[in-house]
Amino acid sequence: MIVKFFCKNAADLIMFDDVARKLLTVLGKEPTARGIILAEEVAEALDRLAAVVAHDKALKEEGQGATVEVPEVGVEPHELVGLGTRAQPLIQMLGRAREKNEPVLWEAAKDFYPPR
Repeated sequence: MIVKFFCKNAADLIMFDDVARKLLTVLGKEPTARGIILAEEVAEALDRLAAVVAHDKALKEEGQGATVEVPEVGVEPHELVGLGTRAQPLIQMLGRAREKNEPVLWEAAKDFYPPR
């Protein structure tokens, strides 16, 4: 499923529900069909996402980044894209929202809680 984030002073951001769910969980938000990050919550949201980016960077520097073997390419491990990298577009949107004291909203076709 697709989740669309939008803000008055930034381009719309579209991502898959699994990534959006993880990012919203970091922000303390529920993965509901519609939601909002209030203007007064944006600064804290940016701090939380900065911590995710720092954590991913620390893991990478320690050599603990996630890897997976891709059979079509051989046994060469390829790095997975970390949550800190996937958070960058949302970080940029939140930064623009902070500049104008605007909220960030999201919407999806339905709630996107993890499958049971």
